[in-house]
Amino acid sequence: MAADLTWVRPNENSVEALEHGMSHVDGVELDLRLSADGELMLWHDDLFEGALPKNERCPELMQSEEFSAKGVNKFDDLLDSSDFTELWQTSSKTVNIELKVPHPVSKISDHANHLAKMMTKIEESLNDLDLPKRSTMIYGFSPKIAEAIKISGVSIPNTQLSPHLRSWGKSKIKRLIGSPNFVSNTVSGLIRDRRRKGMPVAGMALHYLHGWERFIHPGAPVSLTGKGLNRLFRVSQEMGLHVWPAPLKLETIMLEAGITLISDFIDPTIHSLPNGDVRWPRPASQPLDEEWRVLLNNADESERLDLILEATNSLPMWHEINENVRKNAIISDAEKWNWSGLPEYWTNDLHEGRPWGCARIIGHRGSGENH
Repeated sequence: MAADLTWVRPNENSVEALEHGMSHVDGVELDLRLSADGELMLWHDDLFEGALPKNERCPELMQSEEFSAKGVNKFDDLLDSSDFTELWQTSSKTVNIELKVPHPVSKISDHANHLAKMMTKIEESLNDLDLPKRSTMIYGFSPKIAEAIKISGVSIPNTQLSPHLRSWGKSKIKRLIGSPNFVSNTVSGLIRDRRRKGMPVAGMALHYLHGWERFIHPGAPVSLTGKGLNRLFRVSQEMGLHVWPAPLKLETIMLEAGITLISDFIDPTIHSLPNGDVRWPRPASQPLDEEWRVLLNNADESERLDLILEATNSLPMWHEINENVRKNAIISDAEKWNWSGLPEYWTNDLHEGRPWGCARIIGHRGSGENH
């Protein structure tokens, strides 16, 4: 049966989009807001669109039923999907949960306690799933993330994203106001801060690592290749690096640099990268072996989609691979990415998922951003 050549992107953050991303790549990123009646809702924007006053379009001032009337799913709706949760529980998939803080019109100014309430509800919701320890990451742009973790006492891995952007306004204005934060924080400084706070991942914009903007910071810049990459390895070591956006033209070198990609390219009909290499979307949860890689890269363009489908149905998931093979793969990654410590440290607890420093492809808002 030939692979389907058409695909329509589901609405971002919908259960359908998150199910697709979970199955097609190594996991998903999703956004949560807290409704006025205390429900976790799968929604990104600070205000709903429309001509009504802002206080009538503010998510945190709405009841969960009002969200549902607009077609927005609850977090609990996602947890009711066995297609989603079974992959989360068994297949070394990763779910990144971004917590959003309210628009000022909500008059909710205590962001630390607001975020702590969300964290507590998340942990309570996930208790019965018995998830691997390295399968879930809570994060957000708010500098109150660390404080909220202390207030809530949750044990889920967490981190703060950079640069710090305010939680409301148009994207261009957000970036303009966030510029001083970007300029004042180097990659090494961000990683040291996250490590000091016990955070296993540093999440950052691509501009910190690629493009002219990385030269704004004092000191020698890091990069995705060459000497700059070696500098990145020296400061990051075992830290996970979650980076967005992830252009297809940079996908291979970002993965080779040990970076986890927050990608908008979750279209299953994309089978080739701009350089002509095959595009394999599950490097962490269903690794492509060398035999299949050679076969796919040597195949004609017209054959690749069907071969990728065959590989998907043939190759084992990460947790199904022989334990010694998995250990050797992690040791190889650790050596390539200059991790510290002994191999035994990085290869224990394999049932808890890959170490955070291993590269993954994560579906942004499930199947990619809609706008």
